[in-house]
Amino acid sequence: MRFEPTEIARLYGRSRVGVVVHKDLQAVYVNDAYAKMLGRRDVKDFMTAPDMRQYIPPSFHHEATKLSENYQSSTGFHGWKKVYNIRADGAPVWMEISDETVEWEDGSAVLTTAQMIDNGTTAMQVDHMLGRSFIGVMVHRNMTALYVNDSFARLMGAENASSFMENPNVLRFIPKENQPRAIKHVADILSGDRTGDRHRVEDILDNGTSVWRDLTDERILWHDGKPAVLTTAHDVRDEVEMHDELVRAKSGLEAAVTEVIRMVPSAVAMLDSKLDVIHYNYEFSRLFGADGTAEDAEPSFEITALRDCYERLKAVGHGHATIDEMQTPSGRMADIRMNMMEGGGVMVSATDITDHKRKEEFLDTLASTDPLTRALNRRGFESAVSRLREIRHLKDKSWLFGLIVLDLDYFKQTNDTYGHSVGDRLLEKVAQVLRQALRDDDLVVRLGGEEFAVLLPSATAAVTKRIAERLASMIREIEVAVDKDGSTVAKITASFGATVGGEGRQKFVELADAMRVADRAMYEAKEAGRDQIKFKTLDEIDD
Repeated sequence: MRFEPTEIARLYGRSRVGVVVHKDLQAVYVNDAYAKMLGRRDVKDFMTAPDMRQYIPPSFHHEATKLSENYQSSTGFHGWKKVYNIRADGAPVWMEISDETVEWEDGSAVLTTAQMIDNGTTAMQVDHMLGRSFIGVMVHRNMTALYVNDSFARLMGAENASSFMENPNVLRFIPKENQPRAIKHVADILSGDRTGDRHRVEDILDNGTSVWRDLTDERILWHDGKPAVLTTAHDVRDEVEMHDELVRAKSGLEAAVTEVIRMVPSAVAMLDSKLDVIHYNYEFSRLFGADGTAEDAEPSFEITALRDCYERLKAVGHGHATIDEMQTPSGRMADIRMNMMEGGGVMVSATDITDHKRKEEFLDTLASTDPLTRALNRRGFESAVSRLREIRHLKDKSWLFGLIVLDLDYFKQTNDTYGHSVGDRLLEKVAQVLRQALRDDDLVVRLGGEEFAVLLPSATAAVTKRIAERLASMIREIEVAVDKDGSTVAKITASFGATVGGEGRQKFVELADAMRVADRAMYEAKEAGRDQIKFKTLDEIDD
């Protein structure tokens, strides 16, 4: 099928379905819908940087490149698939896409259509990110597993994740004498009294054999809104066995140390008393190798930070030290452990935590976003407001804002009449309308149930009122089909309360006070007959 730019613009330019035509993952045409799905203001903004790789998670670049090459050299329709993309603002977005090879100008290209989807639970998204990782991953609560990946299941003696979850009790792997301490450790993390740390444990598998693991525990919010513990596990049986053998075998120590260092999966190196690297493995070379070393020459290392730490160790008389989240010369982030050796010198081990930090940031995004509407939740809203306020002060500008609180009218009646699936779609439509009608730096938050709030940085009272009126008009136009033929539709209205806050002329109005004022104004709109807008200031409700 052959397309001309003018023809495809006529067909898809105003479509709500996202459309992009690309060659070698370089966009040659997009419509507004696709640009906005990926966090761009419009087509013009998107095409200032048409490389589509920026929206693809790095671990999928190779796969995406191969698929694009295959599709361009073939013909026809290539089916539907669900993909995970990164928006321009760093937020995750799930899409359902189809690909088709088309003729375009002087050759072939790939036409991709895309629709945004809510792919549900945190578990699915965690599995998408970590399911195939060679690192063992488990999410658990009260010593019961909620999720494991295949790597963790195999580490604990199961065939795969499914067979492991037939008995999700993880307490059975912990020796009885260690169980009270383990239960308290997990409870402290869940309650927030303790932050996760790295530690080494020996577990007993169902078949009686033991396994050594290096664990990292982090507190997260699971999809049910309750805290859980995300545990990552590295199999260190070989490392432990090698260490034990090293202690027992004193002859040939130099050769044994060299071999152990080479085989350990973490970055490991031994520095002599002059702080020159005398033994190292590939992982250490990857993290600390200096640029410009010839391929056939011995590598040189950039270890200034390690030497500085060593000097501090000697000055204070400590035998060991840790450096968390060091930026290495390779650009990767690592946690460093240093131990003084008898006779001088130091043993260095480093764990690359770059991917772990990215996954941690991803899970934090999940915890700050409402899963149904993809609007901010209260936690995400408070964090975003704090950042906006700091940015305004850094720019030496006053912190002013407009605030709108809206509550959908007769929403329970709508749910009772048409069912919760229709109600959920109405909530999604309202959130979509709010996002589309506002500026990029305006914030949309779902406060709970059918109540939303909108924060407008730098907005005056007149601007806040005008935007509230526009939002009310747009919400009145929302329609959701109730039956398959669309003959019956559900409609909705909202009651609005609006105010302004920040560093005004009279006095400073905190966000919490502004929320109270806007909420009071919204209830007055309800009492006045609904589908109305009431504007108030703090002085009016304090009188």
